[in-house]
This record gives sequence, structure tokens and C-alpha cells, in this order.
Amino acid sequence: MFKGTIRELKRKDVEAVKEILGLYWSGELKEHFIKRMMDFLDKTLESVEQKYKYFVAVDKDEVVGLAVSRKAPPHMKQYTHSDNPVEFYIMASKYRSRGIGTALRAKRLEEAKKDGYTEAVLYSADSHKDSWDFHDHSDFNRVAQAKAPNGETGYVWSLDLV
Repeated sequence: MFKGTIRELKRKDVEAVKEILGLYWSGELKEHFIKRMMDFLDKTLESVEQKYKYFVAVDKDEVVGLAVSRKAPPHMKQYTHSDNPVEFYIMASKYRSRGIGTALRAKRLEEAKKDGYTEAVLYSADSHKDSWDFHDHSDFNRVAQAKAPNGETGYVWSLDLV
């Protein structure tokens, strides 16, 4: 069980989060995620309209994980059945088997319910198969095989929030 804290991303977390993102992604995709993070911190119109929320897991003053959610975009709504779904967009942790992912997921679910979302949906690509067991052993249900906007295949999981 994770004994650290989960809080909203702060500007001072950027370098640590970049390092964590680098454990999972590289190149254009990593840069895309970094840009989205900076947009959130700068409160750009797009970030506000898409209702991005960024959380970090902190253990002994070290940022050890990141979780992001946003209003589900059109390409994800095809896998939902409610009117107000949230997409769990990114989850990454520096360490495995310490409960960081579980704590980040719980915080996102708490915030999504508080924000009035009716369903949570997430996508995980074939390149991240090692996370599928984590999703399969949660309250989420694997609902479909899917293709991301970048063409990569993977699966979608969904969870009713009401």
C-alpha cells in the first residue's frame, strides 16, 4: 500500500514528471505529453475546455507517479454508453508493486465522481501490455480492442461511476 500523498501537479514537479514519462514514452509522443502538461500548468484554453486534471504521487519528497484525466474525446466516446465520460489519459509510475498506480487510480476516480462524470474510460496500447493485468484486476472492464489516433492498437477499459 502506498503511504505517500497524491496531489495536483505543480510547476516544481515538471522535471521529475518528464523523467517518469521517459520511462514509458519517447520521441513525439513524449513531447506531446509534456506539451499537454505545460498547457495544464499554463491553463491554456484547450486544457481548460478539455478539463484536464494532473495528479502526482509523492513519497518522501520524491515525485514517483503521474495520473491525468480529461473529458473523454470523441474517439473514446464510441466505447462509452453514458453522456458524460472522463478519460483516464496517462498513468505512469517510477516504481512498480508499491501501490502507486492503485493510489493514483483511486484519486482520479474520486475526482471524476466529484466532477459529475458518469463513466471512466481508458486506453492502453499493445506497447504497454505490461499494464493490462493492472487494469484487468481493477473494477474496470475490458470492453473493446481499439486503435489510437496514432494508429497503435490496444484495448479500452470502462467503469460506470454512478
